[in-house]
Amino acid sequence: MLIDREVTIGNQCVGRVQVRRQGLYYVFRCRCSLSGQTLWYLEAVCGEKRENLGVLVPIDGVFGLDTRRPVKNLGEGKIQFALRPKQDRPRAHFAPIYPEEPFAYIQKLKDAFLETRNGQIGAAWEDGT
Repeated sequence: MLIDREVTIGNQCVGRVQVRRQGLYYVFRCRCSLSGQTLWYLEAVCGEKRENLGVLVPIDGVFGLDTRRPVKNLGEGKIQFALRPKQDRPRAHFAPIYPEEPFAYIQKLKDAFLETRNGQIGAAWEDGT
C-alpha cells in the first residue's frame, strides 16, 4: 500500500512524501520545491514518536530524500511530515572521527549524521538517543 502525504514548512505545503511499508520497514520518498539557501531535515511524526529522516539533497531539479526506517521507530498510525531548518534542530551531541582511533560512540551511528564543526569531521546525534 502506498501512502501519499504533504510536506510542510509551518502551514505551507512545499512537497510530498510517499510512504510504502516493506515488511518491517517504512520506505520514504520525498520531493520538495525549495530555494536551496537553507539546509532542511525531513521529520516524521507518528503519535508521540518523532524520527529525523535526514537531509534533503538536490535530485532532478528539486530537493528530496529516499530512505527507509524500521516500523518500530515510528510505530503504526498516521504519519505526518514537516521540514526543519538546521538551526531549528534539537541540540546535538558531537564526537570527532579520527581514522587512526577507535570510535567510542559506535552504538550511536545508526541515529547519527556526518557533520563538520570547526573544521573537524565527526558524528552528531540528537539529544535523547
